[in-house]
Amino acid sequence: MACLKGGSTKTTTTNFLAFVRAIRRKRLSGKGLPVKVLDGDTVSQTTYRWLKKFRDAEARRAEARQEEPRVYPLDVERYPFEDLDEYIAELRADGYDVFADIGGGNVQLFHKALRQADRLIVPLSPSEFDFDRVDPTFSEAATVYDEHARGGFETYVLLSRVISEKQSRECREELGKLKFRGEPLVVLEAEVEQLIEYTRQLGKIPPNLDEYTSVWDEIMRREAQKRAALKAVV
Repeated sequence: MACLKGGSTKTTTTNFLAFVRAIRRKRLSGKGLPVKVLDGDTVSQTTYRWLKKFRDAEARRAEARQEEPRVYPLDVERYPFEDLDEYIAELRADGYDVFADIGGGNVQLFHKALRQADRLIVPLSPSEFDFDRVDPTFSEAATVYDEHARGGFETYVLLSRVISEKQSRECREELGKLKFRGEPLVVLEAEVEQLIEYTRQLGKIPPNLDEYTSVWDEIMRREAQKRAALKAVV
């Protein structure tokens, strides 16, 4: 998850999609296979603070009730990473799903993460301030595409903090003018509304993952359709 701008909902998107994936892996396997979240924000490290706030609150709750504290479903690590691309490759080889929250101000980390990523998700609040950073984000992504460890990555734009259909429609029209490596940007049909509950989830395991489950399902559906189409051509 990346956008070369702060405050574009990267951290919320990273964590909510990681929660969705952690639940899915547990249901599919009958046990909790590892989901690793890397906080690559060199400034705020909100993803790591999310974990810390959860542990602190859970320790107080468990002590008051004389219970064992609940286990956080995500394995979180924070910057600095000496060789982020190599580290992601090692994690993948060990069976981890890896979600990387890349801060808006570190292009070098962005490049390293992309060299190992299956997909780049660019969360975008449909405002002019955020929109101005979409093209530079994909321009930087294009510079490392040919260096990818497995031949390239999928790209998606996710509209978040959506307050109206009109706002969404106008932003989609503007996004339709942009391209990545000569092809139109893929803008997900699923959107995340501007809900106050999202701003209150820091340090908690969210009780409602419906919107982000829809986002994840659409991504998986699009990629399955693409694989089927390529197989049919072969």
